[in-house]
Amino acid sequence: MKKLLYSTTIAAFAVFAISSAVPSVEPVKAAEIPAAIITSESAEWIADPITQNIPSWFNDQTINDLLRMKISTSKKEYHFIHMEGEILKKENIASFVEGDIEILPQENGKQANLIAIGYYTINGKKNTDFYFSNIDDTPLKDIKKYAIEIAAEVYTETNAFTKQRKIYTEPPAVSLEPNNSITAAAVPDGTSYIDTFHWAIYSDQEKLSDGSYVVAGLLDSTVEYSKQGSAISNGKTVSVWDVKASNQTRAVNGYQTRQIATRHTVEPYVPDQKLLSYGPTTTIAGSNFNVSLTGGLPSVSWDFSRQSVDVTDNSSQSLGFGKWTFDFPLGTKVAKGTYLMQPGIRISNASGQVKFQHSHSGYYYQNISYQGTGVTGLVARSFNDL
Repeated sequence: MKKLLYSTTIAAFAVFAISSAVPSVEPVKAAEIPAAIITSESAEWIADPITQNIPSWFNDQTINDLLRMKISTSKKEYHFIHMEGEILKKENIASFVEGDIEILPQENGKQANLIAIGYYTINGKKNTDFYFSNIDDTPLKDIKKYAIEIAAEVYTETNAFTKQRKIYTEPPAVSLEPNNSITAAAVPDGTSYIDTFHWAIYSDQEKLSDGSYVVAGLLDSTVEYSKQGSAISNGKTVSVWDVKASNQTRAVNGYQTRQIATRHTVEPYVPDQKLLSYGPTTTIAGSNFNVSLTGGLPSVSWDFSRQSVDVTDNSSQSLGFGKWTFDFPLGTKVAKGTYLMQPGIRISNASGQVKFQHSHSGYYYQNISYQGTGVTGLVARSFNDL
Protein backbone atom coordinates (compact mmCIF):
# COMPACT_ATOMS: atom_id res chain seq x y z
CA MET A 1 0.00 0.00 0.00
CA LYS A 2 1.15 3.55 -0.71
CA LYS A 3 2.24 5.65 2.26
CA LEU A 4 0.77 9.07 3.00
CA LEU A 5 2.54 11.54 5.28
CA TYR A 6 0.76 13.75 7.81
CA SER A 7 2.26 16.74 9.56
CA THR A 8 1.38 16.13 13.20
CA THR A 9 4.05 15.18 15.70
CA ILE A 10 4.85 11.46 15.78
CA ALA A 11 4.06 9.36 18.84
CA ALA A 12 5.43 6.08 17.65
CA PHE A 13 5.49 4.03 20.81
CA ALA A 14 3.31 1.69 22.86
CA VAL A 15 5.13 -0.04 25.68
CA PHE A 16 4.70 -0.48 29.43
CA ALA A 17 5.06 2.01 32.33
CA ILE A 18 4.53 1.45 36.03
CA SER A 19 3.49 3.27 39.22
CA SER A 20 7.07 4.43 39.79
CA ALA A 21 7.55 5.40 36.18
CA VAL A 22 10.22 4.07 33.87
CA PRO A 23 12.91 6.61 33.01
CA SER A 24 11.73 9.44 30.78
CA VAL A 25 13.04 9.44 27.24
CA GLU A 26 14.31 12.79 26.02
CA PRO A 27 14.04 13.51 22.26
CA VAL A 28 17.36 13.99 20.53
CA LYS A 29 17.98 17.55 19.41
CA ALA A 30 18.47 18.08 15.69
CA ALA A 31 21.94 19.48 16.25
CA GLU A 32 22.97 16.19 17.88
CA ILE A 33 22.04 14.10 14.82
CA PRO A 34 24.63 13.93 12.03
CA ALA A 35 23.13 14.55 8.59
CA ALA A 36 24.57 11.25 7.36
CA ILE A 37 22.15 9.25 9.50
CA ILE A 38 18.91 11.13 8.89
CA THR A 39 17.62 8.38 6.59
CA SER A 40 17.09 4.96 8.18
CA GLU A 41 16.83 1.63 6.39
CA SER A 42 14.72 -0.70 8.53
CA ALA A 43 12.75 -3.31 6.62
CA GLU A 44 9.26 -2.69 5.27
CA TRP A 45 6.53 -4.29 7.39
CA ILE A 46 3.03 -3.89 5.93
CA ALA A 47 0.25 -6.45 6.30
CA ASP A 48 -1.56 -7.51 3.16
CA PRO A 49 -4.54 -9.78 3.91
CA ILE A 50 -4.79 -10.91 0.27
CA THR A 51 -1.32 -12.43 0.08
CA GLN A 52 -0.89 -13.24 3.76
CA ASN A 53 0.35 -16.80 4.08
CA ILE A 54 -1.68 -18.52 6.82
CA PRO A 55 -0.28 -21.89 7.97
CA SER A 56 -2.71 -24.78 8.29
CA TRP A 57 -1.92 -25.05 12.02
CA PHE A 58 -2.81 -21.37 12.68
CA ASN A 59 -6.36 -21.45 14.09
CA ASP A 60 -8.04 -18.02 13.77
CA GLN A 61 -11.01 -17.78 16.17
CA THR A 62 -13.21 -15.06 17.64
CA ILE A 63 -14.60 -14.87 21.16
CA ASN A 64 -18.02 -15.57 19.63
CA ASP A 65 -16.65 -18.83 18.22
CA LEU A 66 -15.65 -19.79 21.73
CA LEU A 67 -19.06 -18.90 23.16
CA ARG A 68 -20.63 -21.16 20.54
CA MET A 69 -18.16 -23.91 21.51
CA LYS A 70 -16.56 -23.97 18.07
CA ILE A 71 -12.99 -23.94 19.36
CA SER A 72 -10.55 -26.57 18.14
CA THR A 73 -8.88 -28.72 20.79
CA SER A 74 -5.89 -29.78 18.70
CA LYS A 75 -2.67 -29.98 20.69
CA LYS A 76 -0.57 -29.04 17.66
CA GLU A 77 -2.23 -25.76 16.71
CA TYR A 78 -1.63 -22.12 17.47
CA HIS A 79 -4.93 -20.56 18.57
CA PHE A 80 -5.35 -16.86 17.68
CA ILE A 81 -8.26 -15.40 19.69
CA HIS A 82 -9.75 -11.93 19.16
CA MET A 83 -12.95 -9.88 18.80
CA GLU A 84 -12.44 -8.62 15.23
CA GLY A 85 -10.06 -5.89 16.40
CA GLU A 86 -12.06 -4.74 19.43
CA ILE A 87 -10.14 -4.25 22.66
CA LEU A 88 -10.11 -7.34 24.87
CA LYS A 89 -10.88 -7.05 28.59
CA LYS A 90 -9.70 -9.17 31.49
CA GLU A 91 -12.96 -11.10 31.60
CA ASN A 92 -12.63 -12.01 27.90
CA ILE A 93 -9.32 -13.83 28.39
CA ALA A 94 -9.51 -15.21 31.94
CA SER A 95 -9.92 -18.82 30.81
CA PHE A 96 -6.77 -18.68 28.66
CA VAL A 97 -4.37 -17.26 31.25
CA GLU A 98 -2.45 -18.97 34.04
CA GLY A 99 -2.83 -17.04 37.30
CA ASP A 100 -4.15 -13.49 37.06
CA ILE A 101 -3.39 -10.55 34.75
CA GLU A 102 -4.22 -6.86 35.16
CA ILE A 103 -3.85 -4.35 32.32
CA LEU A 104 -3.84 -0.92 33.92
CA PRO A 105 -3.10 2.70 32.94
CA GLN A 106 0.14 4.30 34.05
CA GLU A 107 0.48 7.63 35.84
CA ASN A 108 -0.60 9.72 32.85
CA GLY A 109 -3.63 7.55 32.17
CA LYS A 110 -2.14 5.89 29.09
CA GLN A 111 -2.20 2.17 28.46
CA ALA A 112 -1.84 -0.32 25.64
CA ASN A 113 -4.86 -1.94 24.00
CA LEU A 114 -4.97 -5.73 24.11
CA ILE A 115 -6.17 -6.77 20.63
CA ALA A 116 -5.66 -10.53 20.62
CA ILE A 117 -4.13 -13.45 22.45
CA GLY A 118 -2.48 -16.56 21.09
CA TYR A 119 -1.94 -19.85 22.84
CA TYR A 120 -0.43 -23.24 22.16
CA THR A 121 0.22 -26.35 24.25
CA ILE A 122 3.49 -28.24 24.72
CA ASN A 123 3.57 -31.42 26.82
CA GLY A 124 0.25 -30.44 28.38
CA LYS A 125 1.46 -26.95 29.37
CA LYS A 126 -0.32 -23.94 27.87
CA ASN A 127 1.78 -21.00 26.64
CA THR A 128 0.04 -17.67 26.09
CA ASP A 129 0.99 -14.67 23.92
CA PHE A 130 -0.55 -11.21 24.40
CA TYR A 131 -0.80 -8.83 21.41
CA PHE A 132 -1.05 -5.10 22.10
CA SER A 133 -1.30 -1.87 20.11
CA ASN A 134 -0.78 1.78 21.06
CA ILE A 135 -3.65 3.06 18.89
CA ASP A 136 -7.42 2.75 18.85
CA ASP A 137 -9.07 1.07 15.84
CA THR A 138 -6.07 -1.17 15.30
CA PRO A 139 -6.21 -3.02 11.95
CA LEU A 140 -6.66 -6.69 12.88
CA LYS A 141 -4.72 -7.66 9.73
CA ASP A 142 -1.57 -6.12 11.28
CA ILE A 143 -1.92 -8.04 14.52
CA LYS A 144 -2.69 -11.24 12.65
CA LYS A 145 0.42 -10.82 10.49
CA TYR A 146 2.42 -10.21 13.67
CA ALA A 147 0.94 -13.34 15.31
CA ILE A 148 1.69 -15.53 12.29
CA GLU A 149 5.34 -14.43 12.38
CA ILE A 150 5.59 -15.14 16.11
CA ALA A 151 3.76 -18.47 15.84
CA ALA A 152 5.90 -19.65 12.91
CA GLU A 153 9.08 -19.05 14.89
CA VAL A 154 7.70 -20.94 17.91
CA TYR A 155 6.42 -23.75 15.66
CA THR A 156 9.92 -24.24 14.27
CA GLU A 157 11.72 -23.95 17.61
CA THR A 158 9.42 -26.42 19.37
CA ASN A 159 9.16 -29.01 16.58
CA ALA A 160 5.48 -28.34 15.83
CA PHE A 161 4.52 -27.50 19.43
CA THR A 162 5.81 -30.83 20.79
CA LYS A 163 9.32 -30.23 22.12
CA GLN A 164 9.46 -28.43 25.45
CA ARG A 165 12.49 -26.22 26.05
CA LYS A 166 13.77 -26.56 29.62
CA ILE A 167 14.72 -23.15 30.95
CA TYR A 168 16.01 -23.88 34.43
CA THR A 169 17.21 -26.86 36.43
CA GLU A 170 15.75 -27.24 39.88
CA PRO A 171 18.36 -26.40 42.56
CA PRO A 172 18.32 -27.84 46.08
CA ALA A 173 16.57 -25.75 48.71
CA VAL A 174 18.97 -24.02 51.11
CA SER A 175 18.57 -21.65 54.05
CA LEU A 176 19.40 -18.00 54.30
CA GLU A 177 20.02 -18.70 57.99
CA PRO A 178 21.89 -21.71 59.48
CA ASN A 179 20.20 -24.54 61.39
CA ASN A 180 16.65 -23.80 60.31
CA SER A 181 14.30 -26.33 58.75
CA ILE A 182 12.37 -25.58 55.56
CA THR A 183 8.63 -25.96 55.25
CA ALA A 184 7.28 -27.36 52.00
CA ALA A 185 5.62 -24.76 49.78
CA ALA A 186 2.17 -25.10 48.22
CA VAL A 187 3.67 -24.74 44.73
CA PRO A 188 6.60 -27.12 44.13
CA ASP A 189 10.13 -25.88 43.62
CA GLY A 190 10.95 -25.88 39.92
CA THR A 191 7.51 -24.56 38.95
CA SER A 192 7.83 -22.20 35.98
CA TYR A 193 5.63 -20.03 33.78
CA ILE A 194 6.26 -18.17 30.53
CA ASP A 195 4.48 -15.00 29.35
CA THR A 196 5.08 -13.44 25.97
CA PHE A 197 3.92 -9.89 25.28
CA HIS A 198 3.96 -8.32 21.80
CA TRP A 199 3.44 -4.67 20.90
CA ALA A 200 2.78 -3.26 17.44
CA ILE A 201 4.06 0.29 17.77
CA TYR A 202 2.44 2.74 15.39
CA SER A 203 3.35 6.20 14.20
CA ASP A 204 0.42 8.60 14.66
CA GLN A 205 1.71 10.69 11.74
CA GLU A 206 2.42 8.43 8.79
CA LYS A 207 -0.50 6.67 7.07
CA LEU A 208 -1.06 4.16 4.30
CA SER A 209 -3.38 4.83 1.37
CA ASP A 210 -6.21 2.95 3.14
CA GLY A 211 -6.04 5.44 6.03
CA SER A 212 -4.39 3.09 8.55
CA TYR A 213 -1.28 4.16 10.43
CA VAL A 214 2.21 2.85 9.66
CA VAL A 215 3.91 0.52 12.13
CA ALA A 216 7.18 2.08 13.35
CA GLY A 217 8.48 -0.77 15.48
CA LEU A 218 7.71 -4.16 17.00
CA LEU A 219 8.58 -4.95 20.61
CA ASP A 220 8.47 -8.49 21.98
CA SER A 221 8.94 -9.44 25.63
CA THR A 222 9.15 -13.06 26.78
CA VAL A 223 9.18 -13.28 30.57
CA GLU A 224 10.26 -16.53 32.25
CA TYR A 225 9.28 -16.98 35.91
CA SER A 226 10.88 -19.86 37.82
CA LYS A 227 10.47 -20.88 41.44
CA GLN A 228 14.04 -21.75 42.27
CA GLY A 229 13.47 -23.09 45.78
CA SER A 230 12.67 -22.28 49.38
CA ALA A 231 14.75 -20.61 52.07
CA ILE A 232 14.53 -19.14 55.57
CA SER A 233 14.60 -15.37 56.03
CA ASN A 234 14.11 -13.71 59.42
CA GLY A 235 12.91 -17.03 60.81
CA LYS A 236 10.22 -17.42 58.15
CA THR A 237 10.00 -19.70 55.12
CA VAL A 238 10.15 -17.80 51.85
CA SER A 239 10.14 -18.86 48.22
CA VAL A 240 12.79 -17.62 45.80
CA TRP A 241 11.79 -16.77 42.23
CA ASP A 242 13.95 -15.78 39.27
CA VAL A 243 12.61 -13.66 36.41
CA LYS A 244 14.44 -13.57 33.08
CA ALA A 245 13.08 -11.16 30.47
CA SER A 246 13.97 -11.37 26.79
CA ASN A 247 12.93 -8.02 25.30
CA GLN A 248 13.53 -7.53 21.59
CA THR A 249 13.01 -4.34 19.62
CA ARG A 250 12.65 -4.43 15.82
CA ALA A 251 12.50 -1.15 13.90
CA VAL A 252 10.47 -1.32 10.66
CA ASN A 253 9.28 0.87 7.78
CA GLY A 254 12.24 3.27 7.81
CA TYR A 255 12.31 3.91 11.58
CA GLN A 256 15.16 3.33 14.03
CA THR A 257 15.20 2.40 17.70
CA ARG A 258 16.68 5.32 19.60
CA GLN A 259 16.01 4.35 23.23
CA ILE A 260 14.22 1.64 25.23
CA ALA A 261 13.50 1.89 28.95
CA THR A 262 12.28 -1.27 30.67
CA ARG A 263 11.27 -2.31 34.16
CA HIS A 264 10.58 -5.70 35.79
CA THR A 265 9.69 -5.70 39.45
CA VAL A 266 7.82 -7.28 42.33
CA GLU A 267 4.43 -5.86 43.27
CA PRO A 268 5.41 -2.69 45.21
CA TYR A 269 2.40 -2.82 47.54
CA VAL A 270 3.10 -6.35 48.82
CA PRO A 271 5.44 -6.08 51.84
CA ASP A 272 6.18 -9.82 51.90
CA GLN A 273 8.04 -9.63 48.57
CA LYS A 274 11.65 -8.47 48.40
CA LEU A 275 14.08 -7.85 45.55
CA LEU A 276 17.23 -9.90 46.26
CA SER A 277 19.34 -9.11 43.18
CA TYR A 278 19.12 -7.89 39.59
CA GLY A 279 21.16 -7.25 36.46
CA PRO A 280 22.68 -5.82 34.38
CA THR A 281 24.32 -2.83 36.00
CA THR A 282 25.39 0.31 34.10
CA THR A 283 27.66 -0.56 31.18
CA ILE A 284 29.11 1.68 28.45
CA ALA A 285 32.01 -0.54 27.42
CA GLY A 286 32.84 -4.12 26.55
CA SER A 287 31.18 -6.64 24.25
CA ASN A 288 28.57 -8.14 26.61
CA PHE A 289 26.21 -7.25 29.42
CA ASN A 290 26.24 -9.64 32.39
CA VAL A 291 23.34 -10.62 34.63
CA SER A 292 24.01 -12.55 37.85
CA LEU A 293 21.12 -13.37 40.18
CA THR A 294 22.21 -14.23 43.71
CA GLY A 295 20.77 -14.49 47.20
CA GLY A 296 19.51 -17.49 49.18
CA LEU A 297 20.09 -20.12 46.50
CA PRO A 298 22.77 -21.01 43.94
CA SER A 299 23.35 -18.17 41.53
CA VAL A 300 21.97 -18.03 37.98
CA SER A 301 23.79 -15.95 35.38
CA TRP A 302 23.83 -15.17 31.68
CA ASP A 303 25.31 -12.68 29.21
CA PHE A 304 23.77 -10.80 26.30
CA SER A 305 25.49 -8.91 23.52
CA ARG A 306 26.11 -5.17 23.84
CA GLN A 307 26.46 -4.37 20.10
CA SER A 308 27.41 -0.69 20.80
CA VAL A 309 24.25 -0.17 22.91
CA ASP A 310 24.76 1.54 26.31
CA VAL A 311 22.68 0.71 29.38
CA THR A 312 22.04 2.83 32.45
CA ASP A 313 20.97 1.02 35.62
CA ASN A 314 18.03 2.87 37.21
CA SER A 315 17.15 0.05 39.65
CA SER A 316 16.53 0.30 43.39
CA GLN A 317 16.96 -2.78 45.54
CA SER A 318 15.54 -1.06 48.60
CA LEU A 319 12.37 -0.05 46.73
CA GLY A 320 12.07 -3.43 45.03
CA PHE A 321 12.41 -2.68 41.34
CA GLY A 322 14.84 -3.33 38.50
CA LYS A 323 14.77 -0.87 35.60
CA TRP A 324 17.15 -0.01 32.81
CA THR A 325 17.56 2.48 29.96
CA PHE A 326 19.13 1.23 26.71
CA ASP A 327 20.53 3.87 24.33
CA PHE A 328 21.05 3.07 20.63
CA PRO A 329 23.52 4.91 18.35
CA LEU A 330 21.49 6.23 15.40
CA GLY A 331 22.57 5.14 11.97
CA THR A 332 23.95 1.81 13.17
CA LYS A 333 22.80 -1.67 12.18
CA VAL A 334 21.48 -2.36 15.68
CA ALA A 335 19.29 0.78 15.62
CA LYS A 336 17.84 -0.09 12.20
CA GLY A 337 17.35 -3.78 12.86
CA THR A 338 16.70 -5.96 15.90
CA TYR A 339 18.23 -6.02 19.35
CA LEU A 340 17.70 -8.38 22.29
CA MET A 341 17.84 -7.15 25.89
CA GLN A 342 17.80 -9.75 28.70
CA PRO A 343 17.57 -8.18 32.16
CA GLY A 344 16.62 -10.24 35.20
CA ILE A 345 15.62 -10.09 38.86
CA ARG A 346 15.59 -12.51 41.82
CA ILE A 347 12.94 -12.00 44.48
CA SER A 348 11.66 -13.65 47.65
CA ASN A 349 8.02 -14.11 48.62
CA ALA A 350 6.85 -14.80 52.18
CA SER A 351 3.11 -15.43 51.74
CA GLY A 352 0.27 -16.03 49.30
CA GLN A 353 0.57 -15.35 45.59
CA VAL A 354 3.77 -14.09 44.02
CA LYS A 355 3.16 -10.90 42.02
CA PHE A 356 5.16 -9.16 39.31
CA GLN A 357 4.84 -5.98 37.25
CA HIS A 358 6.26 -5.23 33.80
CA SER A 359 6.57 -1.96 31.90
CA HIS A 360 8.53 -0.34 29.09
CA SER A 361 8.84 3.04 27.43
CA GLY A 362 10.84 4.17 24.48
CA TYR A 363 11.58 6.21 21.46
CA TYR A 364 11.47 5.32 17.75
CA TYR A 365 13.07 7.73 15.31
CA GLN A 366 12.69 8.31 11.58
CA ASN A 367 14.32 11.66 10.84
CA ILE A 368 14.70 15.13 12.31
CA SER A 369 11.06 16.00 11.61
CA TYR A 370 9.53 12.67 12.57
CA GLN A 371 10.38 11.35 16.00
CA GLY A 372 8.57 10.79 19.26
CA THR A 373 8.21 8.95 22.54
CA GLY A 374 5.48 6.89 24.10
CA VAL A 375 4.52 4.58 26.94
CA THR A 376 1.94 1.93 27.70
CA GLY A 377 0.09 1.07 30.83
CA LEU A 378 1.04 -1.44 33.46
CA VAL A 379 0.81 -5.22 33.23
CA ALA A 380 0.67 -7.03 36.58
CA ARG A 381 0.92 -10.84 36.80
CA SER A 382 0.11 -13.05 39.79
CA PHE A 383 0.76 -16.76 40.34
CA ASN A 384 -0.03 -19.18 43.15
CA ASP A 385 2.93 -19.76 45.46
CA LEU A 386 2.78 -20.25 49.25
